[in-house]
Amino acid sequence: MRSAACCACYFGAVMELDWIDVIKLLAAIGGGALIGLERELAAKPAGLRTNILICLGAALFTVLSIKVAEAGDLADRGRIAAQIVTGVGFLGAGAIIQHRRYVVGLTTAATIWADASVGMAFGAGEFALGILGAVLTSGVLFGLGLAEARIAHWHTVARFEVEMDISANITDVIERLANETGVRWKSWSVNKTPDSLVGRFKAVGPISNLKDFQRALLHEEQIAAAKRL
Repeated sequence: MRSAACCACYFGAVMELDWIDVIKLLAAIGGGALIGLERELAAKPAGLRTNILICLGAALFTVLSIKVAEAGDLADRGRIAAQIVTGVGFLGAGAIIQHRRYVVGLTTAATIWADASVGMAFGAGEFALGILGAVLTSGVLFGLGLAEARIAHWHTVARFEVEMDISANITDVIERLANETGVRWKSWSVNKTPDSLVGRFKAVGPISNLKDFQRALLHEEQIAAAKRL
């Protein structure tokens, strides 16, 4: 009898589930999948599953925040939901990596933040806003990714490192090769070793010109070694 009573209580609790909350969570899964698809196709660390879980978690926390406030007759329904921004900030910080002098992962961190906001919108029952946010975020990732690829054909920034004989005029050599291949070079730095000069610089130009410039570096007699960073 006791077991039957427990089962009845369990099924009673299940039947009390508000199905609009189920719809909110399922919508959050869909929104997270839409945003995470581009990240997955781009082979980024935060891919499909990560974005789905972030969006779903944000939605669930928002639903819980509202329900806890209603159950306790609290005026602040956003107390738990407000902490999502802080929590997601830690996730985003973990996605940002400083490699040498350059920072990578900022787009992934921004995507995580936007993903959580979409989940919060669904959790609050703002379906139209959540759908709009998911579509716009996904559109930015897909659309601007294609735009960046097109821009790269005529404007790309590449970083190079060259090693030359200590007696060579490294600036004149690089400037000559840049003029011959139609690229611009800048941000120059030179380190002197006992046997050679090591120069690091940025070159800007169309991607085809940069390939020609790299080949010219490799074939230049005065350059002992060259590589693209």
